[in-house]
Amino acid sequence: MAGTVFVSIDDFTREGFTNGLFLQVREILRHVTARGRPAALACIAQSGTPGITRRTRTVQGCTVHEALIGSLASANTYRRALRDLLSDLDPDVVLLNSCAVRLTAAHLAVLEESLASGPRVAVLVTDQLYPTDQDHPADEIRRYYDLIRQTTSVHAVSQTIADAFHRQTGVQVQVLPNLLPERPASPEPSGTEGRFLTLINHHPIKGRRVWDALVRQRPGDAYLAVETWPDVPPYVPPSPKVHLLPFAPDPATVYHRTRVLLVPSLGPEGLPRVALEAMEAGVPVVAHRIGSLPELGDAAMFVPPPPISGYELEGNVLYPIVSPSDINRAAQAFSRTIDAIDHDAVLRTRLVANGRDFVRDYRRHSEAVISRLLDTWFERSQSGMIRA
Repeated sequence: MAGTVFVSIDDFTREGFTNGLFLQVREILRHVTARGRPAALACIAQSGTPGITRRTRTVQGCTVHEALIGSLASANTYRRALRDLLSDLDPDVVLLNSCAVRLTAAHLAVLEESLASGPRVAVLVTDQLYPTDQDHPADEIRRYYDLIRQTTSVHAVSQTIADAFHRQTGVQVQVLPNLLPERPASPEPSGTEGRFLTLINHHPIKGRRVWDALVRQRPGDAYLAVETWPDVPPYVPPSPKVHLLPFAPDPATVYHRTRVLLVPSLGPEGLPRVALEAMEAGVPVVAHRIGSLPELGDAAMFVPPPPISGYELEGNVLYPIVSPSDINRAAQAFSRTIDAIDHDAVLRTRLVANGRDFVRDYRRHSEAVISRLLDTWFERSQSGMIRA
């Protein structure tokens, strides 16, 4: 193959292209194929079938090679499955992501096997939920980040994450911003379009409780909640005014129905792709000043997040711990900011212009960064430093 492979442990087979990480991976792989190089995902996922079975499929134009292993498989089973995948695909570059919250023996085994396989190994960091010694044994964390130091490079989606990752782990990080596909020009909103307050992803860490409190405080508004991640607790909206929409690969129809995009995140996330998409579509964005969101600068409006006393992991769901009174105060702050945008045409016009300018410059910068990165990967390959 002599191209680029992204390795996923359990996640992609279940989630597909429904989150920021995998959308970033999709765009990286598209840039690789645009250079005439092969690119694919190599996924290891648990199934009810004993042993290791293989299948290949195409998802949103990307080739996906999957090794399905038995449930409760050992770390060595993951290692063996990856070894077989990499032997067949023979890539120049292996991409991995830093695991979120829960570090397992399988993550360590796959990282070790990737490093031992010979190609370049690059790690993507898309949020600040990477594991630390606050929730794992210190020796396990030390081993994990010692392995990451042996990779060719580590890439964070924002400067905020790059700085935090380096500060907490000592690992040097380069910034690889979100890669944004070009959106075709589409008609402006008309009729009932452009009137909804919208939330993309009602996961608890994305601010579901703040959103619900806002809905209760503003009964006269209409709302859209777009479902994305599969691992989200069942959601019953607090009002019939909330319309639930399924995930769609093309977000343009959602933003054309949106008056203001709300990002009430309660976690230290990266620079959200949804905020960039909304701004490009001419939709004002109101967000908590948390994680990488302040990097949007004057292209968005911000409200202070409520105090978060910690996080609780139940199954695969991470719940922020915030008091009900603080949730209500956060919703009130969002409500006041929405009113300011609704009642000040000059403010709305400025936000729309700033947002579009921001995304134009952001896309230009991210395209330059990925171009330089691929030059580094494939110039070395052509010179024989990896393989011809």
